[in-house]
Amino acid sequence: MSQPFAKLDELLMDDCHVRYALGLLKELTNDLTLRLKATQQSLSSRTRFLPTIGRPDELAAVEAVRKDLARATSAEETMEKLHALIDVGLGNELDSYVRSVSPAYVRGFAAINNLVEWPGMLDRLVMRLEALLHALVSARNMAASGYDWRTHSLSAPANVAIDEAIVVAQHLDAEIALVNGCADRHELEIVGTPQAGAVLPRVPVVGFQVWIGRVRALSIGDVQAEFNRIIEMCALLDTTGVSGLREATERVAATHGALSRDYLQMYLGQLRVHMDEHRLVPTQTTARIHRLQLQHFGAVNFPFDLG
Repeated sequence: MSQPFAKLDELLMDDCHVRYALGLLKELTNDLTLRLKATQQSLSSRTRFLPTIGRPDELAAVEAVRKDLARATSAEETMEKLHALIDVGLGNELDSYVRSVSPAYVRGFAAINNLVEWPGMLDRLVMRLEALLHALVSARNMAASGYDWRTHSLSAPANVAIDEAIVVAQHLDAEIALVNGCADRHELEIVGTPQAGAVLPRVPVVGFQVWIGRVRALSIGDVQAEFNRIIEMCALLDTTGVSGLREATERVAATHGALSRDYLQMYLGQLRVHMDEHRLVPTQTTARIHRLQLQHFGAVNFPFDLG
C-alpha cells in the first residue's frame, strides 16, 4: 500500500491481529465454559450421593477453572472494545483510500448532490399544481355559465379562462419535465456505480396542456365531465403524488447511504482477507496486542504468550 495510506495499512494490521486474538479468546472462553460445566456436574453428582467425597483439591480445581474463565472473559471484553476503536479509525481512513482507487465509487457518491435540489423542485411543482387547480375550476365554471346554446359554442370569457389554464398547464408540464430530467440525469450518473440502486422517482407525464386544449372540441355535456377528470388528476398529483415523491426521495437518500457503506464494508472485507492470508504473523500478535492495550487502556490483560 502506498505511503499516503500508511496509516490505513497500520490500522489494517492492528485489526488483523486483534481479530486473530479475539478468535483465540473466544475459543478459550468456550473451552473453559464447557470445562467448568463438566467439572461442576461431576462434582455435584458425586456429592449428591456421597456428601463426604468432595475433596478440597476438587473444589480448588473448580475455583481455578472459574478464575481462568473470568480472566479470559475480561480479556475478550477488553479486546471487543479495542476492536471497536480500531474499526472507527478504519472507517475514516478507508473512505479516503477507496475514493483514490475506485472512480465508480466517487462518481456514485457525488450523485447524492442531486438530492439537494429535489425538495425545492417539489415545492415548485406543488405551486404549479395548485395554480392549475385554481385555473381549471375557474375555466370549468366559465364554460358552464357562458355557453351559447344557439351557436353551440363556448363564450369569449370561457375561452379566455381556458387559454389562461393552458398557459398555467404549460408551466406545470415544464416543471414536470424538469423534475423528470433531474431524475433521468441522476440515474445516468449512478449507472455502473455501487450506488446504482438509489434511483430517484419520476412524475407521471400527464400532458395537461394538450389535455385542456382538447376540451374545446367536446360538447357542453362532456366539457364538465372532462374538466372534472383533469381536476381530479391534478388534485391527485398535488396530494398523494407529491407526498409519495417526497417519501421516495427520503428512501433514495437512505438507500444511497446504505449502498455506499455496504461497498466500503465489502472493500474492507477484501482487504481483511488479504491481511489474514498474506500479512498475519501469529507470533507477533502478543506484542502488538500488549502495545495496543497499553496505548488505549493503560493496562494489559491478554492471557496468551504467542511469541
